Amino acid sequence: MKQKKIGVGIIGANTTNWAAMAHIPALQLIPEFELIAVSTTKMSSAKEAAEKFGAKYAFDNEYELVNHPEVSLVVVAVKVPYHYRLVKAAIDAGKMIYCEWPLGNGTNEAKELAAMAAAKGLKTFIGLQAVSLPEITYLKAAIGDGLIGEVLSSSMLGSGGQWGGILPDESYIYLTDPKNGATMMDIPFSHTLAGLLHVLGNFKSISATLAHRRKESVLLTDQSILPQLSIDQVAISGILNNDTLVNIHYRGGMSAGINFHWEINGTKGDIVITGGVGHMQLTPVKVQWAKSGEALADLTIPAEYLSDEVPAQPVRGLYAAYKAVLRDIQNQSNDVPDFNEGVKMHQFLDRIHESSLEGRRIDF
Repeated sequence: MKQKKIGVGIIGANTTNWAAMAHIPALQLIPEFELIAVSTTKMSSAKEAAEKFGAKYAFDNEYELVNHPEVSLVVVAVKVPYHYRLVKAAIDAGKMIYCEWPLGNGTNEAKELAAMAAAKGLKTFIGLQAVSLPEITYLKAAIGDGLIGEVLSSSMLGSGGQWGGILPDESYIYLTDPKNGATMMDIPFSHTLAGLLHVLGNFKSISATLAHRRKESVLLTDQSILPQLSIDQVAISGILNNDTLVNIHYRGGMSAGINFHWEINGTKGDIVITGGVGHMQLTPVKVQWAKSGEALADLTIPAEYLSDEVPAQPVRGLYAAYKAVLRDIQNQSNDVPDFNEGVKMHQFLDRIHESSLEGRRIDF
């Protein structure tokens, strides 16, 4: 008997945005999923997207999409300020939900959404895609198996790409205002931090310093100067539950030097992960390792961690995430971060702000 496909409805899928660039190409590579419906705020753009990507239905509102009987998994792929209303609509409809990170515009919204979904017993997924990358899943297993012995310390340097002195076009303006919940710390820093925590474990305590160094950005479309209101420097020093020392410096914009470098140092060797930008879930990464006293060499990811399809970024991160979503649905497992894990990340960001504001170490 032919297995029924999982019907997907994407809220916020036009022909040019993030859903079109990454979500839909990733889903199209996984035959167990079927794109059933797309919705935007205009029927014209919804129909255009449906025709381009082969969706059966187009809607100009979220309610028809989430309540359609052929839609089993609702994907929310819009800007952060709209997450709460759209996710709540999917919860009210009793559907499985994949929401792009952040879950809500702040911790309170995230907690409310997680509680509502839990009350209905819904399967939820939060889009912290780095956790599902083959490199991350393998490193977690390899370090757990003692590849570099006991982990002593880890250091990470990353560039956010945006949140520097340049705005490519008007669509990036909303990133400059913290009230929109889409700051450098909210988005790329959190994505990358999720990967680190998945590999090494959670923090026992942190001391954080945040800074707002860039006060203006240039909008390239007309060379106008706009206020940059978001924090663009994040520095964290902390101790993990296993006593590993961790230092992270994440900054806005791009550097002429190193833009992503993550070291993990152990009693028997070292691991080094590098990439072109600090968005670990978006950049191709190179993984190297060395036994103590030896030179670095490329670390090959075993075949069992890889799929036959190896799409390029930015599709690769979503492809890995949706493959993991599929396994969770089929096996009733919980390997993909859910809404409760999303709340924990929101709360972690709150503690970073608290530590910086009060100038003290925070214990968890």
